[in-house]
Amino acid sequence: MISKLKTAGVLAFVVGALSIFAGGMAMRGWNPGYSVLGWLPVYNFVMGALTVFIPAILLWRESRHARASALIFFGVHAGATVLLLLAFRDVVATQSLLAMIFRLAVWLVILAMIRASAQKTK
Repeated sequence: MISKLKTAGVLAFVVGALSIFAGGMAMRGWNPGYSVLGWLPVYNFVMGALTVFIPAILLWRESRHARASALIFFGVHAGATVLLLLAFRDVVATQSLLAMIFRLAVWLVILAMIRASAQKTK
């Protein structure tokens, strides 16, 4: 049976890969039909790549650093979302905000899986 941490690692990998895909498409000129902030596709691409290579791997390997990396990535996404809501509210597309909220929700699920895994081992 696959562990909760490995499942969380797969979930992190998928959300990271989706961010790489969406950010990469927007950076190459894809027009999604709504206004995109210039730096947001770069943020999505970079954070997606970092997600695939750091927390996804740490979670899959069940590293003792997995929880810390998940908290850091959740915090960075939360900070970026707050920045979008406060500083770019009038120019950010609703779709971009929904994508950020989706990422936060996924990271909350990942953090819940980490917590459940830690409680199970006690």
